[in-house]
Amino acid sequence: MNEKSLRVLEWLKVRELVAERTSFSLSRELMGQLQPSTDFNEVVSSLTLTSEGVRLLWKHGEPPFGGASDIRAVVGRARLGGVLDPLQLLAVADLLYCVGQLKRYLAEEEGPLAEFHQRLQPLKGMREEIERCLDHDGTVRDWASPELGRIRSKMRTLANRLKERLENLIHSPAMQKVLQEPIITVRSGRYVVPVKSEFRSKFQGIVHDQSGSGATLFMEPAFAVELNNELSIAAQEEQAEVERILRRLSSAVGEQAQVLLDNLQVVTELDCIFAKARFSRAVDGVAPVLNREGRIHIKQGRHPLLTGEVVPIDIWLGGDFHVLVITGPNTGGKTVTLKTVGLFCLMAQAGLHIPAAPGSTLPVFQGIYADIGDEQSIEQSLSTFSSHMSTIVQILKELKDDSLVLLDELGTGTDPTEGAALATAILDYLRTRGVHTVATTHYSELKTYAYNHEGVENASVEFDLETLRPTYRLSIGIPGKSNAFAISKRLGLPVEIVERGQALLSSGHVQVEDLIAEMERSRRQAEADRQAAQQLRREYEELKAQYEKKLQVLAENREELLEEARAEALALVEQAQNDINQILGEARRLSRQELEERVKEYREHLTARSTELRSQRRERPKALGPQDLKRGEEVRIKSLRQTGFVLEPPGPDGDVQVQVGIMKITVKLEDLERSEGSQPQERKAVGGTRRAHLAKSSHISSELDLRGKTVEEGLALVDKYLDDAFLSSLGRVRLIHGKGTGTLGEAIQRYLAGHPHVRGYRYAEPNQGGHGVTIVELHQSS
Repeated sequence: MNEKSLRVLEWLKVRELVAERTSFSLSRELMGQLQPSTDFNEVVSSLTLTSEGVRLLWKHGEPPFGGASDIRAVVGRARLGGVLDPLQLLAVADLLYCVGQLKRYLAEEEGPLAEFHQRLQPLKGMREEIERCLDHDGTVRDWASPELGRIRSKMRTLANRLKERLENLIHSPAMQKVLQEPIITVRSGRYVVPVKSEFRSKFQGIVHDQSGSGATLFMEPAFAVELNNELSIAAQEEQAEVERILRRLSSAVGEQAQVLLDNLQVVTELDCIFAKARFSRAVDGVAPVLNREGRIHIKQGRHPLLTGEVVPIDIWLGGDFHVLVITGPNTGGKTVTLKTVGLFCLMAQAGLHIPAAPGSTLPVFQGIYADIGDEQSIEQSLSTFSSHMSTIVQILKELKDDSLVLLDELGTGTDPTEGAALATAILDYLRTRGVHTVATTHYSELKTYAYNHEGVENASVEFDLETLRPTYRLSIGIPGKSNAFAISKRLGLPVEIVERGQALLSSGHVQVEDLIAEMERSRRQAEADRQAAQQLRREYEELKAQYEKKLQVLAENREELLEEARAEALALVEQAQNDINQILGEARRLSRQELEERVKEYREHLTARSTELRSQRRERPKALGPQDLKRGEEVRIKSLRQTGFVLEPPGPDGDVQVQVGIMKITVKLEDLERSEGSQPQERKAVGGTRRAHLAKSSHISSELDLRGKTVEEGLALVDKYLDDAFLSSLGRVRLIHGKGTGTLGEAIQRYLAGHPHVRGYRYAEPNQGGHGVTIVELHQSS
């Protein structure tokens, strides 16, 4: 890729934006050197990994890169036999902690990122040994070795004995006048007391230091010399044992140097992948569809460095044509269009998503070249023309057939006639070689170039003559119309001057401009018709979906009614069967007269039951429906067996508009019945419950500070907070309890182990609070 082209296409700025989203220095350095690839398979793989990164960000949240740092120098020193200091060893342990966290983060992956999960080796034993021997601040712990524990125990005993005797000395009445202050201090590693200089001869001991004024001498009492000597010897033994422990740990790091460097490489690659994924989310990017046919089709593309309300562009080439000539007024968006096309190709070939609509497709170019300058320069002289020509000459020397060339204001800076001819020749050369080319120009001669040559197409940027402002929309297939006279007239240039200028134009130029104006009017009408058709289509699809849903509800209700009827009929059959069996049983033991009386009773019973059912059946169709319905009154739709609210009272034809759920439907008055206890009420917007639920969520913080609380107070606050967080659908919260003695943190974690809302918990990463913060994963409320 041409270095100058990368600069003018603002690729370096995009690369910096991605690098800012990395987690530590090494990956930031690598992303700062990111280069587009020209290998098709490599580009496909890179884009796939970025897409996987975006998916995981949405699924699991931010990956745990806490603790990662560049330990190459540290590992190199250990590999050569050097002794690492505690902070360097802790850096190794932190990286291994990060490796373990990332391995858990990727544990369920079966796609492209599964390979990274397999390559990670946490070396859990090494990390635990370093953390066992070293405190978080780099202090070697007493239990790092039995010998170190014995030496430090001895040192504490000697120090306590020495302090005890010195305490007796400084508080004795005889020393009140001799000592400057009744305190014990340390000078040159030895315990001393402050003695007034005038009492030096009366105090038995050795002088180790004096104050700046000379009025105070720091003296070691004679009885303390031996104890201080023993303490000094023990300190030397402690230092030697600490060095031995550090040498042992450093040796272990050196033995696993290659594994550690491999881990660092994997962590760096993952950090770069997720940096690209974070950038994709920031710009609302999508993965372009790659093709080998050289087709460019950008849908709703937005330049990634533009902020605010950006007008997206649709641009394509590489199918019916591979040369696109863009014309139109200055500041209309021609240069931004060039940069967007070039930058999107560079981003895709570097594995970055592009801010465009799904379905955008791009090829993989072997070279991307751009000559983009500022045409608004006051100096349109030979030097400007020479600068442009020098760049174009260099491009043509390096040019490969499978390349993209972007030329801004082609042929500018010289005589218009010669410039137009030269621009035409350059475009013709690129066209015959089959090079994908996008060029901008103001020359009218190039507007007709596309109509006379195959493989070339015109495009233009729109300009609103009413507001004298560009719309930044790109129209492919129509050349840009010159608006010089119209703009000048609206700005107040005398009419006679405008008309005189128009009269000087050639008839051919006027015809071309009129043709372009007619094409533009037709295009705008077609665009308006297309939008109206799309609106009608959307309304049709919405109505279709509503009626399909209604039909589904009716079918379900019909089946339910049929099932109830079948059950009722079956019950009647069973009852009749029972009655028949009972009659036959009685017929066998009754006399003829008794049997006739019993049959008569049964007939009367059946007649009464039949009359009752017929009366119920006749009453239902004659129902006229509820009267005097009011807006907001709750009603029941009998045919749908659903409850709704009246939106409009019955009209002259007896139709009532009712809202059922999110649907508004019109039903007959006789199909309604008033709900019991119904009163007219103002309808609330659908989804109010959901919004209230979300509103509650917006007031619940994602962390709870418990520092300074007792165990009882802390657990009570945690219990209430977890209920609120669960109801607010928070997925992850932080409980800040501080390190202290660790009692509160341990009590909270024991409490979390049996809490029904808790899905999991852990201490935070070292750079996010360590053992002073507990991260809690919550189940999602339904």
